[in-house]
Amino acid sequence: MFHKKLKILLSSILLVNACISDACTIFIANDGQHVWIGNNEDEVPDRKYRIWFYPGNNKNYGYTIWTELSYGKVFYGLMYLNPQGGLNEYGLFMDYTAIDEVPVIRYKTRKDRKKQVLTDILKNCRTVDEALVFIRKFNLVKLNKAQLFIGDATGNYATVTGGYVIDKTEQSFALTNYRIDNGHSEACWRRDFSTEYLTHNKSYQLEDIKYLLYKTAQKKPSNIVSNFSMAIDLKTGVIHLFDKNDFTTEATINLADELKKGKHHKEMVGYFPLDLTEILSKKYASGGIMALITSYKDLLKGSTEKYNFKNNDALDLAIHLIVSGKSEDAIKFLECLKESCPDKTAIYSWLGVAYRRINNIDQANKNFIKALALNPNDYVATLFGKQKDHKVIFKMNDFEGAEQVSLIGDFTGWAKNPIKMIKENGAWTCEATIPTGEYNYKFIVNKEYLADQINLMCTGTGPKIYSKLYVW
Repeated sequence: MFHKKLKILLSSILLVNACISDACTIFIANDGQHVWIGNNEDEVPDRKYRIWFYPGNNKNYGYTIWTELSYGKVFYGLMYLNPQGGLNEYGLFMDYTAIDEVPVIRYKTRKDRKKQVLTDILKNCRTVDEALVFIRKFNLVKLNKAQLFIGDATGNYATVTGGYVIDKTEQSFALTNYRIDNGHSEACWRRDFSTEYLTHNKSYQLEDIKYLLYKTAQKKPSNIVSNFSMAIDLKTGVIHLFDKNDFTTEATINLADELKKGKHHKEMVGYFPLDLTEILSKKYASGGIMALITSYKDLLKGSTEKYNFKNNDALDLAIHLIVSGKSEDAIKFLECLKESCPDKTAIYSWLGVAYRRINNIDQANKNFIKALALNPNDYVATLFGKQKDHKVIFKMNDFEGAEQVSLIGDFTGWAKNPIKMIKENGAWTCEATIPTGEYNYKFIVNKEYLADQINLMCTGTGPKIYSKLYVW
């Protein structure tokens, strides 16, 4: 009896405090042959997730949902009550984007719906039209701070809140964290980039969806990042899953195959090789730089399937060493990384920064030159390697969908004297004359304060994350 009461209590807590992602980008790309969904789930970086599978029976359709695991292990078994999104065997997809509060419209002829509708729709509906018939039985009194996006394998879609329902308007469509009942008056670099791409491209393959996901992802070192991304072929029910902006490593989930296995769930992290951050950081903390290098080489020889060597975990550790004032150790580790990845531009860029930090100008310049030879537009090599007479060039292929971007930092009095950036050939650029020294900075992107998503040297945590700049 106690356990039954506990489950009822915990269920009530979950239903009342339903978690909608802090931010999100959802788009549907329909070229008449393929109907793709792209989804970036944006939250704090340490959030954990689980995917749940429920086979169909004579009462319900088979479906999958994905949820957070943010309440502690006592609650994990009940998080299926609080889905972030889902897909059923007929290609009906659903997910949320958080928004400012919407006034709920209550009809006297409808019942108040105090729990989420996503699961019941996946169980009972095959199309958007059927989902809307189901929804219109209720006043969605709890859906007042999120938009529920619904799409199906025919290419139909709708956006639902407790205050409005907006039907399909375009062949392809993008949704972020702004209400769409007000004519899209707010600028949003994620939505606007997606919309422009979808407008100018009429055929979509997986690579297009991955590209869009990458360009609209929120990246480190921001306090909100895209923790996972999905590219879903609604006609085949195949989910292409990506972890933390790493589009080099893909997990493919065939919904039909998973449903044949019966009711089950899997932690999302289990679909990917383990990251190297924790094990390498521990080795460095306990044994110093040589222990770190030895551990990396040993793992590279025998554990390439277990650990992820394709992403930037190891490189991020080297960058952290530079910021921590341990540039000589960073150089030794970066030289080790260069042995296994001799054509990776970023290694040479950060070697240039590390050598410059210890005032080895010749080696710094050699590495900056090598990085720019591999990629003439490399942002880090440009930012740190092309400084002349205290002039610093900010030129980045990021935030392309923004209407305006400004640079602020210690050297501008922060927001007192922002430096307006100009968009040239798809890249935001400006030149600033800055005295020799160490500085913190950010960008103002459509009135939103964001850290530099390409220069990963940073300081602070949460909303107080600042990008780091050195002027020689």
